[in-house]
Amino acid sequence: MGSAFFAGVRFEARMMRRDGAIWFALLALAGVALFALAMGASRVAAQQAAIAGARADETQRLTNLQKTLAQLQQGETQGKAAPEPPPFRDPRNAAFMGGGPAAAVAALAPAPLALVATGQSDLLPPAVRVTTGSKDGFLFADEIDNPANLMSGATDLAFVVVFVYPLVVLAMAFNLLAGEREQGTLAMNLASARRPSAALAGKLAARVAAPIAVTLLAVAAGVGIFAGWERLASPGFAALLIVVLLYGLFWAALAAAVDGLGRSSAFNALTLIGAWLAITMILPAAINSIAAFAHPAPSRIDMVLAARAASIDADRARDASLARYADEHGGGGKPAGGGGAQEATLRRLATQEAAFQRVEAIVAEHDAQLARQRDMADRLGYLSPAYLTYQAMADIAGAGEKRYRAFLDRIRAFHLDWREFFLSRAKAGASLTAQDYAAMPKFTQADEELMGPAPAGIAGPLIGVALPALLLAALAMRGYRRAAPG
Repeated sequence: MGSAFFAGVRFEARMMRRDGAIWFALLALAGVALFALAMGASRVAAQQAAIAGARADETQRLTNLQKTLAQLQQGETQGKAAPEPPPFRDPRNAAFMGGGPAAAVAALAPAPLALVATGQSDLLPPAVRVTTGSKDGFLFADEIDNPANLMSGATDLAFVVVFVYPLVVLAMAFNLLAGEREQGTLAMNLASARRPSAALAGKLAARVAAPIAVTLLAVAAGVGIFAGWERLASPGFAALLIVVLLYGLFWAALAAAVDGLGRSSAFNALTLIGAWLAITMILPAAINSIAAFAHPAPSRIDMVLAARAASIDADRARDASLARYADEHGGGGKPAGGGGAQEATLRRLATQEAAFQRVEAIVAEHDAQLARQRDMADRLGYLSPAYLTYQAMADIAGAGEKRYRAFLDRIRAFHLDWREFFLSRAKAGASLTAQDYAAMPKFTQADEELMGPAPAGIAGPLIGVALPALLLAALAMRGYRRAAPG
């Protein structure tokens, strides 16, 4: 059986070497994969530059504030009257400094294989400036890219693997039996082989091995060139190769199963193109639509507008409260007991706190509904190997949903610490000192955030692709045996 299998491989390989169209398809596939990795590398470089720029800006801002603070303290020590800076520029003013000038940078560095997939990285900025205000003031303050570019999507390896790679595999394997039957060579080949089914399996293996091997080699070369050759020894890269291999085998098994039905080449081509459309486009869109229908969540724009409306309502409520106080007690709209900077600060902080609570409730409701929507989509994703493959590649690239959820959770916890640090001092009327600047909370990334998720996290998607591939392979084997008895 082994000799018949390898004889089929050698014969089909010789036939393929003489076909210029096959060479063109394989070279085009490799070229597109390398181009996608080059684009991914440029995107990673832009993210790293944005993070470096944000951190340099943070360092410069804090340095300038500390210099100004030292000059003010030196003037007080020497008894020299220095001009009092406005509150929003005074480095001693905790209420204003925590709200902008001393804002801390929270960044999510690209994972080692970030060039593989865009994932969620085109929706959230790589670095944000955390302030004492509500999250709508800094999480959604920056435009990541031109909206027209976001609508067209990014060109990355995940796109090439999910959409382009299957087409080449299908083109190579869709008519092994049908083509030879129509040319009149199938009966002759089967009669000349000791084990016809083994010979046919060898011919199929040669056809599907070519695009799979070319894609794996292109991925290895591209990752080595654009991300560093040391990445090839990482567990994440091994997981990436397994994902690409399994996805290619799924499409090869599907092509062989359809070819084993014994119909014409035209029937095979139309059936497989329909399957490609359903698996790569229709099913993922249907999954997202069903999840959105079952757990509707407002768009990000609606959520941002609602959050900012809540902040405006809080300001209006404060103004209405002051107006009522003025009507009831007089005093020109100012509460009795005098004003002063500290009382004004306390009123301002009370307004900010009311806005913060309203905005947090809106953001939390939106996030919870969106999490339910995504969880349902992930469960339904097992209906589409294309959906699972993309999710697995996004997780390997460190641009998947889980990593960004963890990042946002860390920002949420850090935001609370940041507010406590500054607002507690502002409410107490304490001025910031050099020791306070040295003790300010710092956002640090966990090791798993720096390295990306562990490859074990993609076991579910891999199983979801492998099981239908095995089922289709069994159906293909049955069809080939029926076409070549013995």
